[in-house]
Amino acid sequence: MEGADSLSESAPFASRGTPMRARSMAGLAAGLLGLGCYNYAPLRRSGVAPASYLAVTLTESGSEELASYLGPNAYVVRGRYLSTTERGLAISVQSVESRRGDILRWAGETVVVPGEFVRALEQRQVSRSKMVLLAGAALAGLFVTYQAFGPASSGGLGGGGGPGPGPR
Repeated sequence: MEGADSLSESAPFASRGTPMRARSMAGLAAGLLGLGCYNYAPLRRSGVAPASYLAVTLTESGSEELASYLGPNAYVVRGRYLSTTERGLAISVQSVESRRGDILRWAGETVVVPGEFVRALEQRQVSRSKMVLLAGAALAGLFVTYQAFGPASSGGLGGGGGPGPGPR
């Protein structure tokens, strides 16, 4: 019976972690949804600020010339702008999208993209309309959850009270 006692003692600790786990999962989901709340706006090279998040669309010749650095059929290079050098834009690359739509994740390696290989330069900006839509959906979800479970739902383990099994 010693195993049963240790099981009943550890059960409350396991149930205490569950709401915390649910909150962390909800926070993670909100964070991932928040990542989608951006638009890319066209930008001139002279208006680029350091640490801006950029999407650099390559020309056909740029894709071919940079294939040894970025991989075959590179189309869009996304990452943080570092500086402009005499060779081109220095970017800390986060991802490279191929012409087929495949996205390869990078770990921030620096790549210099010469200006003649840039077809379009766009800067990531927060989309207010998408953020409002996300906030509205979150509030609606909260309201539906509250209506479904109500204020009386305490989240306790429930079950009957009383003493446990007697000694043998």
